[in-house]
Amino acid sequence: MSPTWKAALGVILVFILGWFGGALTTLIVARHGLLALAQHDPEPLAKMLERQTTRNLGLSDGQQKQLHALIVENLRQRMDLQKQVQPQIKALNRQTMQQIDALLTPDQQQRFHDNLVRFKQRFGRNPFNVAADDKPSRPGRSGEVGAGGDGSATNPPPDSN
Repeated sequence: MSPTWKAALGVILVFILGWFGGALTTLIVARHGLLALAQHDPEPLAKMLERQTTRNLGLSDGQQKQLHALIVENLRQRMDLQKQVQPQIKALNRQTMQQIDALLTPDQQQRFHDNLVRFKQRFGRNPFNVAADDKPSRPGRSGEVGAGGDGSATNPPPDSN
């Protein structure tokens, strides 16, 4: 095969891989954005679920409306359940952070919390947080391990939103 053909195939391969990479990135970003939006309003998620699960069923208008109402109601109930459980999850996360801080040296604590900030920047959420206002505790300046007796942070990191 001549060098010209090799170069042409290389360019075509780069374009094909770029197209697939762009399509995959768009899909991931669109789903992430839709799921973030669905945390506040179940309608967009309900529409996506309907499209994905009923496209070949041939539903009548009445069936579509009833199905939509059932899915929206399910999502609203799930959101209500999450609100009920969320305080327990926050308490568990604070307890886990206290235990991790107690296990680590001050230098390790600092690096661990820096890693949590990087994790949040990459994935949009800290693995031990359930809300933006519930930040992990930071190592204390006076020898504390970074958490008060009530589980609240004594020196929370600056918001990295």
